[in-house]
Amino acid sequence: MSKKPIIGITANQRPNPEAKEISWSYVPSGFVNGVKAVGGLPLVLPVGNPKTAPDYVSMIDKLILIGGQNVDPSFYGERNQASDDDFFKERDIFELALIEETVKQKKPIFSVCRGTQLMNVALGGSLYQDIENHWQDRPADYLSHNMVIKEDSKLADIYGSASSINSFHHQSINHLASELRVIAEDPKDGTIEAVESIDPRMRFLGVQWHPELLYETRKEDLELFRYVVCEL
Repeated sequence: MSKKPIIGITANQRPNPEAKEISWSYVPSGFVNGVKAVGGLPLVLPVGNPKTAPDYVSMIDKLILIGGQNVDPSFYGERNQASDDDFFKERDIFELALIEETVKQKKPIFSVCRGTQLMNVALGGSLYQDIENHWQDRPADYLSHNMVIKEDSKLADIYGSASSINSFHHQSINHLASELRVIAEDPKDGTIEAVESIDPRMRFLGVQWHPELLYETRKEDLELFRYVVCEL
C-alpha cells in the first residue's frame, strides 16, 4: 500500500471568546478535510519556537500556510499603517522559520491569503497594508470577485483562463519577490490573486482566495487540493 503524503498545516492561535485567559490553537476544518478528501494526511503545526522548525518540516512532505492575522510590516521595512490591529508577531516569526526550513529541505509549499502574503515577504517582497473592496460581506462560499489567469500555469489547467473567487483580505502583495511570478489577478484593480515560484530550486504556489471554503461545492477547488497534495 502506497504511503499517503503528510501535509503540514500551520495553525492560528487566538483567545477563547468565552474565556480570554485561555488560548486556542486551531486550523479551519476546510484545510484538514480538503487534504483528507484527496488522500493526504493532515498534520497541524501549532505556533511555537522557531528552533523547532527543522523537526516539524522533517516530519512532513509538504507545507500549507493558512490565513489569519496581518503580517507585521517590520518584516518588510515599513511602519504599521493597517486599518486594524490584528497582528501576531510570534506567529510570523515561527512561520518564517518554517518557510526557510521547508525551502532548505526542498519540500513544496502551498499558501492561502495571509500565507501567500507572508511567503512574498519571506522572499523579500512587500505588502499593501490596507486595500479596499476585497472583503466580502457575504457567505464564505459566495464568489464575489473575478480573476484572470495566465494560460501557461497550472491554475489555468484547473480553473481555465478566468474564474470567480471568494475574498476575505485587507492586505495584498505590493512589491513582488524576485523569485515569484504573478499567475492570476483581479481584472478590475490588478490585485494579485495567485503567484508561483520561478526558482527551480523551490516548489511554491500561493493563492489569495480561500479554496478551503469552496472545495465541497466547487470541483475546481477540490481539484486544487488534489494538485497540492498529490502533484505539487
